[in-house]
Amino acid sequence: MRRERILVWETFDVNDPLTQAAGDLYEKTLAPEERIPWIWIEKAVEGRRRRKRHFHNEWTKHLLLAALESELEYQPRLAGYAYGAYLPGFGGYLCYLGVADWARRLGVGTRLMEQFIRQMAVDAGELGEPLPFVLWESRRPELADPEPAWQLWTARMRLFHRVGGWWIEGVNLLTPNFAADDEGEEDADPVPLQVFLRPVDEPATAFDSERLRQIVARLQQTVYRRGPGDELFDQTLPPGCQPRLRPALNAIPARAVMVTQ
Repeated sequence: MRRERILVWETFDVNDPLTQAAGDLYEKTLAPEERIPWIWIEKAVEGRRRRKRHFHNEWTKHLLLAALESELEYQPRLAGYAYGAYLPGFGGYLCYLGVADWARRLGVGTRLMEQFIRQMAVDAGELGEPLPFVLWESRRPELADPEPAWQLWTARMRLFHRVGGWWIEGVNLLTPNFAADDEGEEDADPVPLQVFLRPVDEPATAFDSERLRQIVARLQQTVYRRGPGDELFDQTLPPGCQPRLRPALNAIPARAVMVTQ
């Protein structure tokens, strides 16, 4: 059976029904504490429409949409989206990825991630820079969480493995609680995330423990505006932290393997 062809493109129109569908999917699939306001992403789309040139001191943000080719001539449904940015002098950063329930297991997530990585290479090339890696994060369920949560995590790790992603073992990235920010709760629990890295212009062997510490520190400083002395930064990279690259599938605990068999 031939797999349905999936088309991926960048949107520059916040009023496009598929762009609006991406906003709905974004809010449906991400917990409030993990997501920035959708209006920020819409503003990034509008900014790309007005100015498509790349600048060394600015992030280059992209919202990619996916749909089945067979539906584009009629009334297409959004199959999925990916949103992220090229960070000059650092690398690619995939912020959010979502796939519609009906489009799961069709290869949509793989197609979106591969296209995003290619876009990051284009952005780096336009600035005359190498692209050492593309980074992204994902929130792992708690061990006591129900089986569906672990099934989803396992599927996600298999996706990351397919696109060449590696897990940065030994780092629990603590990030601000965006839902708490909206409600003005300063003492809300931070959101713990696992970090993944896809080597591009450098081999996986180039990312030793010290290099990974530097990358995670730069991620905290550049994306979350947290530096040494900040509680979230210091707890993410405590003394003695020795991160290392491991295959993405190693991020599936034995408990998850049992419930998904």
